[in-house]
Amino acid sequence: MIHRSKPLCAAVVSAALAGLGANAWGDDSAQQDVSSEIQALKARIEQLETKQKAQQEETAKKDQELKQRDEQASFDRVLNDADRRSRLFDETGITAGYKDNRFFIASDDGNFILRPWLHLQVRNSTVWRQDFKHGSEDDTQNGFEIRRMKLGFDGNMFTPDLTYFFNWATSRTNGTPVLEEAWVKYHLPSTNYYVKAGQIKDPLLHDQIVSSRYQQSAERSLTADIFANGDAFTKGATFIYDPKTWMRTEVGVNDGLRSANTNFQDFPTNAFDWGVAGRAEFKLFGRWQDYGQVGAVDVKEPLLVIGVGADSSQRGHATQTVGAVDAQYADPAGLNFYGAVVDRYTNHNFGIATQSGQGASFIANPDPAVLGTATNEYSFLLEAGYLFSNHVEPFGRYEYMHLSGTPAGSRSYFNVITAGVNYYWYGHRAKLTAEIQYLPQGLPIDNTSNDMLASPAGHGEISGIVQFQLLL
Repeated sequence: MIHRSKPLCAAVVSAALAGLGANAWGDDSAQQDVSSEIQALKARIEQLETKQKAQQEETAKKDQELKQRDEQASFDRVLNDADRRSRLFDETGITAGYKDNRFFIASDDGNFILRPWLHLQVRNSTVWRQDFKHGSEDDTQNGFEIRRMKLGFDGNMFTPDLTYFFNWATSRTNGTPVLEEAWVKYHLPSTNYYVKAGQIKDPLLHDQIVSSRYQQSAERSLTADIFANGDAFTKGATFIYDPKTWMRTEVGVNDGLRSANTNFQDFPTNAFDWGVAGRAEFKLFGRWQDYGQVGAVDVKEPLLVIGVGADSSQRGHATQTVGAVDAQYADPAGLNFYGAVVDRYTNHNFGIATQSGQGASFIANPDPAVLGTATNEYSFLLEAGYLFSNHVEPFGRYEYMHLSGTPAGSRSYFNVITAGVNYYWYGHRAKLTAEIQYLPQGLPIDNTSNDMLASPAGHGEISGIVQFQLLL
């Protein structure tokens, strides 16, 4: 109707003009009236045309807006569908980045997190043994080794309450990957209790529990290696109470000390039948997050923690019980101390246990004077360091050990004196360590984990290590 209004108005005007002209063309006053009416009609027509144009423009504008909305809606549907198909999770997106010195991949809701890491320790070692060859000739061994090359993942899945940790290490002698740690831990909601199961750290000694990534020296103490099996991985399940306050505890059952990478079978197929272990830690002051190392790197406030741990492992008719008391102090100025006393009682001594690639083994030819008898062995150590400007850290450690059941003819006690220095480029993530270990009485057994070798009784031994660590 709007598009036909202009011709219709023109026809009406023409007819009106024709009629007026026929009836009143000769009358001047009538002629003036007709002229006025024509002007009024023209004004009216112009108003109608203006209104019509405005209506047409408004209609075109609305049509354009509707078209644009349809196009945008179609584009959004395509984009949302592509985004949904590209997501790992149906209801949330996924992000990746670098936070708190860690790379991560995570769901937006935090229910899934994956944090990969790599740990490399490149070491050059030198061992000098007095009168080792032919009773009067010294022996020197030197070479490089990849002390540790580890690959691991940790994070949580389905919920922040369910965490996991997986860790593989390559063999120093042939590069074969070996499983070290593999566990899951569940936090019982709205409580301070956790359940942990898998191949785990035996909750015994702080020096042994702390990751090899966060040691102050190039290697754990010899005390930790001999009495607590160094890294001390075992298979089992533990129950943890951790209220995030001044104390925490962990107790559980396992397949015995040094039972990593073994199957379900008991002794004599494997080294032990079963074991129980537990540890309690008491924080007098400081932050728990600063306790995950031996040293004072990035410590924000003074820290003092005392710990008590024990492991009792049963093997045939023999039971071996190891108890430990330790303490660690560190402050923001860089001063730190660590000390421990460890005791091992065996009701039927069966020699010194060592960790192989597939669980524990025992040194052949133990001292017949103690074989099968009850023995008590002990050690104590003190370690201290001072960190200057978060970069340079001299440190020292003293250990005294009394052993029984070592190979026949060897001495039962020895001392270890360690002195060294760290240079931290980026904390524990990139550091260089140089240290010397001196054993005045030598060492009765090989301990290649600490780059020490068996030496004649009463003859000294010196071990020197230069090591670079990279942690990603």
